[in-house]
Amino acid sequence: RKNAMGNAENVSEITARKASSAALLGKIEKIFILFVIASMIGWFYELAFYLIAEHRIANHGFFYGPYLPVYGFGALFILLCTSSFKKYPIAVFLLSIPVTGILEYFTGLVMFRIWHARWWDYTTAFLNIGGFVCLRSVLSFGVGALILIYIVDPAVSGITGKLSPRMRNAVSALLLALLIFDIIMTVLFRMPKPFA
Repeated sequence: RKNAMGNAENVSEITARKASSAALLGKIEKIFILFVIASMIGWFYELAFYLIAEHRIANHGFFYGPYLPVYGFGALFILLCTSSFKKYPIAVFLLSIPVTGILEYFTGLVMFRIWHARWWDYTTAFLNIGGFVCLRSVLSFGVGALILIYIVDPAVSGITGKLSPRMRNAVSALLLALLIFDIIMTVLFRMPKPFA
């Protein structure tokens, strides 16, 4: 009888661990899908901005595909830093400005130091710092943060929540495979050679 009770406890413990692992995997996949979607939104935002401002179409991204990972990381940092302030849109806006400004500045600086090239240049923009960040960029990212927090993140959560675990795994695996393939192709054929 004690063995039967012990076995039942072991089975329920294993089941609880599996459920916990599945829930964690679901959260990671949702975050990854959000990262990819935010990266793509950033790419389309840049495409539209340069089309309107400079009347030209260009891929300002580092990779071949239609995504800018700096926007994906920015989205994740914004979610992390503003999670306690979702009830206060003004606080979300104000907190997002330094978060995105710091990310944009250091991303631009590191890429410039490694490859001696700029993927964006704000040297002529009002209130810029080293040409890597400016007032216009951080204000537009503050507005983007509001769209992210109140529209994009709830929509992604709703969609990923409705997917079966198998479908969510398949979508995540496909997106990851595409990103890895793009990274390999970029390193082999497109990436500027450091210190060349």
